[in-house]
Amino acid sequence: MVNCSGNFLDNFYKVPVAQGNIITPEMIGKLEEGLTEIQVRYIMGSPSVSDVFNPNRWDYIGSYRVGSEKITSNHYTLFFEKGKLSKWQNNLSQE
Repeated sequence: MVNCSGNFLDNFYKVPVAQGNIITPEMIGKLEEGLTEIQVRYIMGSPSVSDVFNPNRWDYIGSYRVGSEKITSNHYTLFFEKGKLSKWQNNLSQE
């Protein structure tokens, strides 16, 4: 029996899709100034973008969707000086 209230397509399973780097608050909480590039890669994984012209900047960009609804998105930029993490920033405004 078909439910007459709502859209017929609402009854189908919606596939969750993660794209890029999904960064959790726990991952960001482990970052601290002075960590080596290897330590950062262990915590955060490989960056989405590492620019050969600016190797001291790593970008982590990702989104998570269920169906057509965006659940979360992130864009963090990490900066290194002499192979050590010097600072990081969230490039998305809080929604």
